[in-house]
Amino acid sequence: MTDLSIPPALLRALAVIALVGAASATAMAYEPPLPPPRPQEVAPPAKPAEAQPAPETPKAEATSTCLVQLIADGASAEAATAPPASAQGCGISAPVRLSSITAAGEAVSLPDRPLIACEFAAVLADYVRLIVAPLGQAMLHARITAIDTGPGYDCRSQDRTAGAKISAHAKGLAVDFIAVAIADKRRILVERQTGPEETAYFRAMRTAACGWFTTVLGPGSDAFHANNLHLDIEPHGSSGSYRICQ
Repeated sequence: MTDLSIPPALLRALAVIALVGAASATAMAYEPPLPPPRPQEVAPPAKPAEAQPAPETPKAEATSTCLVQLIADGASAEAATAPPASAQGCGISAPVRLSSITAAGEAVSLPDRPLIACEFAAVLADYVRLIVAPLGQAMLHARITAIDTGPGYDCRSQDRTAGAKISAHAKGLAVDFIAVAIADKRRILVERQTGPEETAYFRAMRTAACGWFTTVLGPGSDAFHANNLHLDIEPHGSSGSYRICQ
């Protein structure tokens, strides 16, 4: 007769396996309750959009760009508003008031603070910085400190003549040099110089101006410019390249 008795160690092992299996079955059958669903999160209210500055118009942008460059080049200038036009054809594009121009690290004052178009202010500033001031130092042996220019903008016809074309002054494209002040306290008038050095200086300044401006008129050109040097950048002729230099 065969002995079918099972060793005690094996019985204990089988018992453990049975218990583990039962526990596993029970665990699989029992699913722990899930937590209640969280309430839907409410997003915080959106912040009101910050007000954005209105985009610049092309005209305002042109003024800003020109003025920034003008100041970066050493001029003292500010954006300005032209007075209402009193005649057809008057008006300034990108008006600025020009107070001074830096040349060789020193300010050349414009006490009349002319109201002019920014594009013209840029040309005028270069002319003073590169021609008027250096020539004054070389030929008069003194620093140019100020230039009397008149008001710049003036809504009127050419030479104030009835029926004539609108002046370049009426577009902010012109100034009239009347006198130059230098560091030794002299004030030299365009219409009259007191010595050969002063005469030579004004002649050189006037000749050089023809390379910077489209119109240069001074003493001897006509009666209207007997006491001033008129400078403007208004285009002439069909190509706009014609120059009047008298």
